[in-house]
Amino acid sequence: MTSEHTRLIVPDKQLVRLGYPYNTLHILIPKRHGRLFFFDEANLSLCPETGRIYRIAGTEYKVDTPGRNQRMYILGSLEYPGGGGLYEILYEIYPHKRHEEFQAHLEHLMDMYPKDYLFLVRDNATSHVTPKLDSFLNSVKDRLYLVPLPTYSPHLNLIERLWKYMRDNMTRSYFHIKLTVQCEAIVEWLETLPIERFLSLMGLSP
Repeated sequence: MTSEHTRLIVPDKQLVRLGYPYNTLHILIPKRHGRLFFFDEANLSLCPETGRIYRIAGTEYKVDTPGRNQRMYILGSLEYPGGGGLYEILYEIYPHKRHEEFQAHLEHLMDMYPKDYLFLVRDNATSHVTPKLDSFLNSVKDRLYLVPLPTYSPHLNLIERLWKYMRDNMTRSYFHIKLTVQCEAIVEWLETLPIERFLSLMGLSP
């Protein structure tokens, strides 16, 4: 792709604020070992999601639900192509996703790989692109680069496949008595999920 082609792409406002050139794909990075991650959050709700299930013909489909819903979030960074990463559950219940937790997740990810340069693919959620992150992102330019996705393109974010697989196996049509119980079950599930499954979800042969 030439510079003439890249000028046709809508520049990412966050990268422009941080001083990255928006009319070229070339950026200067330190001579470090590089790692690529796909990041996003997923909702964890006490009220179970509904979906297709197996049932006896003619029987009614019922799932227990709480009287009042509660919600938490899981933040995840899936490494490509190795399948490793970092997953963190917010046990504090907030009315919406916040940039403070996104920044903390980035800091924890850099702590995991102190000698490496990290490329992190992110979407355009407000908590990911807010100017409130600019000071932090400027301070870690030698360690981290956020790769923007086009708007409305979750199919390009590989971690969305993991979240779908998690919902299909852990939360859809299943009621956990407490949200903390659901979180503990998901943590155990992630810890025991075979690496072959991570690779398969990313479209790689194990």
